[in-house]
Amino acid sequence: MRTVKPASALATRLERLTGEDASCCVPEYQDLAKKVATSTGFPEALRRVRALADEKRLLAVALLRRRKELCACEIQAATGLTHATVSHHMAVLVDAGLVRSRREGKWAYYRLADRPAVHIP
Repeated sequence: MRTVKPASALATRLERLTGEDASCCVPEYQDLAKKVATSTGFPEALRRVRALADEKRLLAVALLRRRKELCACEIQAATGLTHATVSHHMAVLVDAGLVRSRREGKWAYYRLADRPAVHIP
């Protein structure tokens, strides 16, 4: 049995669909994808998108968008999560650069970062 490389199988499929030789464009698109994935802003964008992919973290960001600042216990009350889970989720958002935090004694307060938008590289 002959093993077909994914790139050549894709080229064959593209040729069938378009009626044109596709062997030249598959490596071009693969190179483009590699350049994008290794570009400077890609890891940051990926980290931010992953941070927002969780329902409770997205909810916390949406709450912060409506309030200037919330303490961890307010986020806990709104989301129904435990204190430890809120702390974990907020740490992910802070690490992604979407949220800023400050401490006042034992209290942790959160607000949106100055530029929380996700930049697509």
